[in-house]
Amino acid sequence: MRDAEAPTLREFETWLSLFTDGELPEKDRWKAWFCVAEYELDDFEAQSAMLTDNDASGSFAFLGRDADEQAAIIETLDAGGHEIAFHSHRHHTYANLSYDDAHDAITTGMAAIEDATGVTPDGFFVPFLDLSDGSVRAIEDVGFEWVLGSAERDSHVDIRSPVTPFDIALLPDHPPSEVMAQLREDAGGDRPFLFHPPVVEYHDGLNAFEQWIADVDPVSVAEQFENGGSGVVLDCIRPVRIE
Repeated sequence: MRDAEAPTLREFETWLSLFTDGELPEKDRWKAWFCVAEYELDDFEAQSAMLTDNDASGSFAFLGRDADEQAAIIETLDAGGHEIAFHSHRHHTYANLSYDDAHDAITTGMAAIEDATGVTPDGFFVPFLDLSDGSVRAIEDVGFEWVLGSAERDSHVDIRSPVTPFDIALLPDHPPSEVMAQLREDAGGDRPFLFHPPVVEYHDGLNAFEQWIADVDPVSVAEQFENGGSGVVLDCIRPVRIE
């Protein structure tokens, strides 16, 4: 029998914990769908065009886990002027990781993306956002220009939380036009926006999302941290993959 390595188990256990409270409520069925559906190159190209056609840009998050398979996607987005953001090697929480486990997850994932594409991400969007003290120390040692997450202690690395509540917290209970109108009101602050386009699409919200882009003129998170504006991270990645 093939062994299940610790990072793979950690990824699956993180997501399995979302489904262990009895029957899955209807408003949460997108979570199961998001673990199965997968954006491909043409989907990413459509998201890229949605931004560039409105004179906007964004940061697209990728896992090291998928770097070989999604190399053409990463290279296409990078060539199109969008920022490539790091999103860990596998998609698990960093809330309870030791320094060694966090450092291994970060360096393994970064190396996978760099080897597959030649692109070195400068920013880290932390899965599930919460950071343990050991994870913060690992981030400091590896070095990033920006981190989207939440830590209990101060750090010399610029760690910011996204605008909350964000799309996946709002869409199950509100129409897309109402969600985007609320998020439009939050534009112009110092925190980036976080969107999950596959989930927006699941809720038939892509037209409302494009209107949000046209109204807000978002930029990459690196651009926001350096020059201001409303930064946006787009997380299109299937969270769970068990090979």
